[in-house]
Amino acid sequence: MNRVLFGILETLKNAIKLANHDSDFTGAAMFVLAMAFLATMPGCGRSLFSICNNCPPPHKQTQVVYTANAAGSPSTVSALTVDPASGALTAIAGSPYPAGSGSMAVTADVSEKFLYIANATSSNISAFSINQTSGGLTQVPGSPFVAEAGMNSIVSDPSGLFLYAVTGNSDNLWAYSINSSTGALAPLSGIPMGIATGTTSSFLILDPSGKFLYVAVRGSVSSGIYGFRRDTTTGAITTLPGFPVAVNGLANKGTFDRTGAFLLVAATDVFGTAGGVEVFSLNGASGALTLTGPAAQVGRDPSGIVQAGGSVYVPNTADDTISGFALNLNTGALTAVSGSPFPSGGRGSVNGPLGIATTQGGNFVFVCNASNDISVFSVGSSGALTQVAGSPFPEGGDAPSAITLILTTAP
Repeated sequence: MNRVLFGILETLKNAIKLANHDSDFTGAAMFVLAMAFLATMPGCGRSLFSICNNCPPPHKQTQVVYTANAAGSPSTVSALTVDPASGALTAIAGSPYPAGSGSMAVTADVSEKFLYIANATSSNISAFSINQTSGGLTQVPGSPFVAEAGMNSIVSDPSGLFLYAVTGNSDNLWAYSINSSTGALAPLSGIPMGIATGTTSSFLILDPSGKFLYVAVRGSVSSGIYGFRRDTTTGAITTLPGFPVAVNGLANKGTFDRTGAFLLVAATDVFGTAGGVEVFSLNGASGALTLTGPAAQVGRDPSGIVQAGGSVYVPNTADDTISGFALNLNTGALTAVSGSPFPSGGRGSVNGPLGIATTQGGNFVFVCNASNDISVFSVGSSGALTQVAGSPFPEGGDAPSAITLILTTAP
């Protein structure tokens, strides 16, 4: 008899004897019995005690970068795989894929089965299913779905059942249910919903819990943030008291830190023509936002904001740079990273960065540039950015205006 199995059976015999006298040992006896049974099984069960010869291969994970390309007729979405070791990008066969016109924003559902593109000129939202092996895209039935001119920001909720979008042409908020099987969109009741008369929307964002939704709007000379409580079952939203919260300058983009404790907002014209980042603490119970301190200065026309590791990065379109800050997760304070701002790395005379994304682990940062390429940076322990070999990489589209990264998992 196999020595391992013999030892297990001996232990089992002793455990059962003890169980007859003390019921506390019954659970242990059952556990050991299960182990003895697995030890006799062929294939994967044997991996507990020997090499598994018949187990299925491990799942393959592929990181894919997608960009929404605003120019062209039609506009397109590009798809490129990421080398996990070097950060180098390789275009997926078939990329770029046709979308609507004026593709300005991109997001994926939480399951990363579907990708959505907000089309500002064609007044709709393109929806694609994501091939879980290659990362390639196929438009879902019914796509594109009706929206409004000027669509410029889009986000999916943590359940993957709802999608929200806003437009730079009005104060309207759009909300849709997502068909979890097909990816198709259906407007929720009462949509679109007006936010603040006389304003236009610049971005919207959900807190990581999905309980609260925030929309940044612009007036003629100022901007603010409106807050909403979200019904996580129906997707419906209701206005929160105490809003709007004022934002210095003209709010462009926002992100929550990975803990969900702080909302960071990048805005133009905060320090004269230079932009700034303001940090708001989130009350997780009420949804209230409170400014934590003065704004941190960035470059001109900040067009995005992302957290990678313990640092925050802001691409500055007009300066061709990326501002980097260390984020204090206790106070929300921002401290400039040594060497910041960093060159954004695009090619050509018109090469300003237009969007920014990062890997899940925060080891690489990706910036899409007006020069129709993507700069890739490795993130150092100090937060400093270093372009990887071969960067920038051609992205295949025209005027990439937004970028996101997903992780596909295939057998």
